[in-house]
Amino acid sequence: MTENEDSTSTGEDAQFGSDTERGPETTDGGWAFITQSHYDPATTRDITTVIVEAIADAEGVSVTEVLSPPLYEVIDAAAIETALFGRPDVSEDSTESTVEFRYNEYKIEVKADGWVTVSTRADE
Repeated sequence: MTENEDSTSTGEDAQFGSDTERGPETTDGGWAFITQSHYDPATTRDITTVIVEAIADAEGVSVTEVLSPPLYEVIDAAAIETALFGRPDVSEDSTESTVEFRYNEYKIEVKADGWVTVSTRADE
């Protein structure tokens, strides 16, 4: 599998370097991990695509079914891109910056190291 291929994987596949990984649920401040996907600004996949793919994976649907609300009504993806990945003075090893937002029942975290994590309330 190449870096640019879409992948939905189980923990077993994750050990082989896929861009998306699902794992066992763990609770973090009342939130349970569902899935995560990796964004690499050096590739052609934009941050919006990676976020939508992660949400689709969490919902168990195709990316074309992630419609309501449109992501652009919830976040400014260009601002996330600029804040976390667009500054040459910040490398993924020297910062722990995170942008967090809610999309429907999900908490989405986008970290400066490229990981996009989707969680849901642990009690839901």
